[in-house]
Amino acid sequence: MATPLLIFLASIKNVFGHRNSSTICYILEDNLDKAILINGVYETVLDEIFKYQKNNSDKIFYLQPYSESAIKQLQSDPPSITSPLPLYISTTNQLNNICYVADIVGWENKTELPPDRLNFLNEHMIKFQPREHRVYFEANGKKCVNLISIVNLKKLNNQLSTANLIKESDGKPLKPHTRAGGWSYVHALPLLSIENTIVKEQLTEQFDDALSHSLADSDDVRKMRLEDAPKVPEKIQTVSYDYRRNPDVVAEVLKRASGKCELCQLRAPFFKASDGSPYLEVHHWVTLAEGGEDTVDNVGALCPNCHKQAHFGQYREYIRSNKVLPADAKNLRG
Repeated sequence: MATPLLIFLASIKNVFGHRNSSTICYILEDNLDKAILINGVYETVLDEIFKYQKNNSDKIFYLQPYSESAIKQLQSDPPSITSPLPLYISTTNQLNNICYVADIVGWENKTELPPDRLNFLNEHMIKFQPREHRVYFEANGKKCVNLISIVNLKKLNNQLSTANLIKESDGKPLKPHTRAGGWSYVHALPLLSIENTIVKEQLTEQFDDALSHSLADSDDVRKMRLEDAPKVPEKIQTVSYDYRRNPDVVAEVLKRASGKCELCQLRAPFFKASDGSPYLEVHHWVTLAEGGEDTVDNVGALCPNCHKQAHFGQYREYIRSNKVLPADAKNLRG
């Protein structure tokens, strides 16, 4: 089976893949920067920081995780203003989503705070984090030792699953959390600091839903919207999974097809400019996203029309099960 590969797609011209679009891909490699996920922070705490931060962008704000264990990575190598550490935050209500991001610019052990520093922090919290009110040393009967300094807190409009995060320890995706608390050392996600981020599948669903509503509207209503619509589409960033496919499987299937579509049996519609070979598209009968194998038996070489029909046509379930067109299927090219 093909190996899942996390990639980040930044659409430069048109997010719906039209002809003038181009894409930048960032592949997760071993040399990515470090980051940390704090799991299950109360949203009231974060919203308060977010609120006060708007008019006090020069201030540092503070998180106080409920734990008597020091965060070792922060303790051994404390971040700073000049060397911040990316922070990803899930909330108590959404444990498996990255709901907020920020930069960690400091860490302190509360039990070692000098009196003047403690007084400063308490005065700061009374003024800028009144819900927290003060530095607390105990919560729910447990000591709290971590004081984390953050800046640039952002609330993500389109949240990402924490499964997109790759653990620093073993290179595997994070597993779902069932309760709040704790933290994980992870690889930093490229481009996540850009505010306008959306999961690619979510973007497609939103577009399909908007298209259905547009088709249901009257011509006059749609034309009125078109008159006010921007001519240049908004640039946004999308995030998606892809798979590292086996090139030998692709080569073997294209050789097997000998220039003919393996559904409609017609010749390829044109020859590729790059090498003069017949243009056919490789299709997994059971898709990789559904757990299909990246093998010769699960792959066919199709013309563009049949490939679209295999994905979106009325016979797609029949094609998936039988790897042929039904007898009454109309060939769109014939």
